[in-house]
Amino acid sequence: MSLPDLHDGFFDGVWLSPNKDARLFVRTEAGERLTIVLTGVESLNFSGIRAGNIVFDVVLVASDKLTLKHIEDAHALKEDQVEMSHRLLSEAQERSLFGLEMNSSYGAEGTVLFRAVDVVAEHVLA
Repeated sequence: MSLPDLHDGFFDGVWLSPNKDARLFVRTEAGERLTIVLTGVESLNFSGIRAGNIVFDVVLVASDKLTLKHIEDAHALKEDQVEMSHRLLSEAQERSLFGLEMNSSYGAEGTVLFRAVDVVAEHVLA
């Protein structure tokens, strides 16, 4: 699965469901509304959310390409939690979790660990 080009697009928000799903509401630079649907979310950490969030890029990371930094960012771990970072990385790879990394030009940045991803047109909850 690949994501559409979101460079200079917008992050409009995130919705978390009680059943471990997340919806990331985004718009392309041209204004096309999309929802990135993440299922089986194990960890999600966004910060710096502001009005007018401008996306630099959104990157999908295969399980075997996950790094300690992805784990530390997704779980908001501190530098002295190295053992936990290694354990969580190993578990994420054993469970074939993917990573999603959102980098911004302005505003929200975040990392998510999850099982599956889909992209649908418009901003949708269901």
